[in-house]
Amino acid sequence: MRRKITVAIAVFALVTVPAPASAAPNVSWVPCPQPQALKYHAECATIATSGATLALLRIPATESSQGPVFADSQEMDGYGGSQIDFFLRHGDNYLSRLPQTHRTHDIVLADPRGLGGSTPVRCPLPAHDPAVPELPATSADTARITAHGASVYFRCAAATGPLIAHTGLVEQADDLDAVRVALGAPRLDFLGQATGAELGVVYAARHPAHAGRLVLDTAVDPFVPTAQRMLDTAHAEEAAFGRFATWCDHTPEQCPLAGRDVGAVLDELGAHGAPGLTGDEVRIAVGQFLLGYPFAWPGLGHALATARDGDAGELAPYVALTYTDPEYTASHAQTCADHPSDPALLAGLAQKVRAAAPHTGGISLTWDALLSCTGWPDGAGLAERVPGHLAPASPVLITATADDPINPSSWATDLAARIAGSQVLVAPADGHGALDNAPCAANAIDAYLAAGTLPSKEECQIA
Repeated sequence: MRRKITVAIAVFALVTVPAPASAAPNVSWVPCPQPQALKYHAECATIATSGATLALLRIPATESSQGPVFADSQEMDGYGGSQIDFFLRHGDNYLSRLPQTHRTHDIVLADPRGLGGSTPVRCPLPAHDPAVPELPATSADTARITAHGASVYFRCAAATGPLIAHTGLVEQADDLDAVRVALGAPRLDFLGQATGAELGVVYAARHPAHAGRLVLDTAVDPFVPTAQRMLDTAHAEEAAFGRFATWCDHTPEQCPLAGRDVGAVLDELGAHGAPGLTGDEVRIAVGQFLLGYPFAWPGLGHALATARDGDAGELAPYVALTYTDPEYTASHAQTCADHPSDPALLAGLAQKVRAAAPHTGGISLTWDALLSCTGWPDGAGLAERVPGHLAPASPVLITATADDPINPSSWATDLAARIAGSQVLVAPADGHGALDNAPCAANAIDAYLAAGTLPSKEECQIA
């Protein structure tokens, strides 16, 4: 069956201005030390920015290069981490969706300040403690969450120093511009996914004259208040689980829970846990499986069936993926710099999230990340540091799937209304991210980054 992709144009007028010239390139590239880098002919470098040193990776164009395209996935399968490590694990998949861009442009990735090979945030105390509840039911629960968050912060701050207060998306956007200047690029052509797309929004706000071909895929919307973001994600994940349950019931050859009440199975595991895992950790693992539509759904059915029978071995790797340190804890320094949390509102919000997601429980990656900011110092939220409407120098392409299990497509349409000259493409597909789950959207992204060609207003067909 062929389905249609909706393409909409924001109503703001666009004024395109020439990007100013930049300085000559000032980066020394050398072969990367990682063995996996050889297959991509990748080169590595470091540059110093204001307050941090950044690790860079460049995949040269296979033909004559027209300049760099910057990429930031912010770990589509978990929390923010090393861009370089992520690419070296998933490079074949990534490049297969960007064939024109790979031919015509160098693809450049930078580990964000605080993570990977860049100046690190050091956190001796892990942010994840299975004994600390994810959803507070009592004032004592809220007190434990707040105390643990404060302890994590103070340990991180003591080990890291001043960097701990300067790791948010504003600083990361300024880092991107410093890299652009160091590479001699007159503008920033950029593909950001998930929180990486949120970074693209902040870049367009802070450096509009240098904003080139920006693509924001499965965007996180910085203008959505924290509480609403948690609720939106809870609704999206619950809906994704409902689609999974329907698929399971109609696909008995792939799902051993076919014919059973799949929601009741998750309810039982969420209430009592599974061997070696708390109920909250079971739900986090389920959320990770849901991000991997469609290839991970058979695995989710089997993992829930075996966990129900007393073996959580197929859920445990997804829990480990989520809470891998140092990335998991260090990434909270970035999240909490932009999203302060109010303990007084936590219990009431937890009630609303539970009601929005009766099976998945509202314990999404979004909830977990923002919950962990409870007990961290108050600061200005990102929405207060970014103007409500943006006018970058070049058009912005915003892409999403209609049924993203964590970042609802309403965030993409909201961004399109706020960014002058933007174009939004929402594919009627499931899964986290249009680049990975909608071939037509991937083709549109590739064409825009490589040649500046935006999708036409005609409807675009996908299989």
